[in-house]
Amino acid sequence: MALILLTAPTVEPITLAELKDWLKIDVADEDALLAAAIAAARLGVEAASGRKLVTQTWRLVLNAWPPSPLSLPVTPVQAVSAIRVFNAANVATTVATAVYQFSGAFNPPQLALLGAVPAPGRPLGGIEIDMTAGYGAAAATVPEALRMAVRLFAAHLYENRGDGAPGVAPTPMPAAVAALVAPYRRARL
Repeated sequence: MALILLTAPTVEPITLAELKDWLKIDVADEDALLAAAIAAARLGVEAASGRKLVTQTWRLVLNAWPPSPLSLPVTPVQAVSAIRVFNAANVATTVATAVYQFSGAFNPPQLALLGAVPAPGRPLGGIEIDMTAGYGAAAATVPEALRMAVRLFAAHLYENRGDGAPGVAPTPMPAAVAALVAPYRRARL
């Protein structure tokens, strides 16, 4: 199984103006650094929470059909946009939407096969499932606790830049950020 990012988010959960206001910065001298801190903080919060915050598209690549229903490895998923199966000649067949059912109501989201689906003809990467993940295309669709986690983490990254010695791991995620993210982590049973 492989997971490939197809389209990165076009917006972040917080704006540059919001972070500058939070940090009480009035000049534009470090806007590029602050924007990078926001993107890094989003990635950190996504990794810690196991959730994609803003709309992005992903491709799940499988070698064979797993048992149905299939648990999708990203959450939340807004939609499954396409499922393709490749034959031995490397020609893709799109699976009809009537043959599968998607539900984002589960955590993790589920994809159930409702009928016969073609078997992949190539041994590696014979199945591709494209999906749109994230809470939505606007920052306002992201839960406020996760937006605050991004804000706090971005501020932490900005204020603690260069604090680590070469070859030493950077400071860990602040406890306040981890506490905001904790309720959104997927429970492992």
